[in-house]
Amino acid sequence: MRCILVLAVSSAFTLWIAPAHGAPKLKTDSSSREAEEILASIDNSCSEIADTAYRLNDQAFRVRDPEGHLDGLATLRGEINRVGRELQVLDAQRDSLAEWEGRALNEIYPLLHDAAVNADRAIDVYNSDRTHLFASTYMDDTAKISQDTSRAAALLHNYLRLAKTREKESRLEESLGELQ
Repeated sequence: MRCILVLAVSSAFTLWIAPAHGAPKLKTDSSSREAEEILASIDNSCSEIADTAYRLNDQAFRVRDPEGHLDGLATLRGEINRVGRELQVLDAQRDSLAEWEGRALNEIYPLLHDAAVNADRAIDVYNSDRTHLFASTYMDDTAKISQDTSRAAALLHNYLRLAKTREKESRLEESLGELQ
């Protein structure tokens, strides 16, 4: 489980570090539907990851059967891997993204990177001592995953709402211009 997570996350996030911090100027006139759909998908994935991490944290706090964590950890791994692949797609399109899309990527990247690192740690702790999760860093790791991905989801949600509002404003301006 750890190997798949590490490989996918490492490749996705390592390839993305350089462009995220030294990004060229982004075009402001092209807000592709595909990029918006990917960002919306990442938003949904972040919400699912946050919920799953919260449930895992709660289960560890309540000292429930450690085997019950397997499904949640598999969900974390799968969703984080999917987000990593989606980030790679967006990074490949970086030159054609709207400015707000580039800003959104730059803001969510550190949060998602930290979530991936913490998920890796949580899986390591689970694999090494699943009977004492409540007394390990597992709870801190899962809480941090939930916090980081909740924040990323909130940022993306707000950026997507802003884009829709600007699109409506643009259509209204066009319709006013037609009336004059």
